[in-house]
Amino acid sequence: MWRFFNPGGLDRHRVRHALSVTVLYFFMPALAFGLMAAAPMDKKVVLIPLTGTAVVVLCTLAGFAAYRFLPWFNAIPRPAFGVMVLAATYGNVTYLGLPVITQVLGEQYGYVAILYDLLAHTPLLLTVGVFIAARYGSGKALSIGASLKRVLTLPPLWGVVAGIGVRLSGAAVPSMLLDASMLMGKAVIPIMTFTVGLALDFRDMKRLPLAAPALVIKLLLSPVLAWWIGSRLGLTGDVLKAVTIEGAMPVMVLSLVIADELGLDVPLTALCIAFSTVALFFTMPLMMRILF
Repeated sequence: MWRFFNPGGLDRHRVRHALSVTVLYFFMPALAFGLMAAAPMDKKVVLIPLTGTAVVVLCTLAGFAAYRFLPWFNAIPRPAFGVMVLAATYGNVTYLGLPVITQVLGEQYGYVAILYDLLAHTPLLLTVGVFIAARYGSGKALSIGASLKRVLTLPPLWGVVAGIGVRLSGAAVPSMLLDASMLMGKAVIPIMTFTVGLALDFRDMKRLPLAAPALVIKLLLSPVLAWWIGSRLGLTGDVLKAVTIEGAMPVMVLSLVIADELGLDVPLTALCIAFSTVALFFTMPLMMRILF
């Protein structure tokens, strides 16, 4: 509702940017550290990001194939093509995945979202995804070195590294530090959910048929791939459910920033985010019921 009132005269996009930066640099690293410091250190720490990596790669290939070989879509403009590949591949695995997992399966499975995102999803987005966006957009291309630097300087990633390091070392985390990090982490879910609402934009609905193949891949094929790959790698039970939920997430909000910076079709990106976020409330329960 913020867009209708602009409390304090603040535009919703300014509010969303400020909140997103605050989460990225302050609350998310604390949450990542707290979750990983208490997470089980077994083969799942490797299998979860491995599953996420495989899902991203296969969805990227599926997006390219759909918009290259389906006769109704193979002549779309390059900026739209880049958006469709990103929309088919990259989901809102933290901003929505984390709240959904913690509410459906319990807070103890929040680490699955952190591992899936920060050790697979986001590094691939900021390297392969940015390369695709630069290739099909009209903005400035980023070098491989710049992309890798962006990945390695992500504050939440260092929270993951610190949490895993403490867990593997066997050192006891002072209860005051752990309580403080978890308290800060509790702010992440409501803030992230709020920023998703601020980002939704339902204009340009007439181009929804153009986005249909990408959205089918993201909302239906992606969770199937996450479930199938995860189960083949040995994930079971609620961890497998959590990974499948991650695969089912809608188009990520960050793709809007990438589209704007690298000259892709921004209105089409906004449409994919908005429609897929609403559709999630129908597609995710359906896929979970079918797969489990």
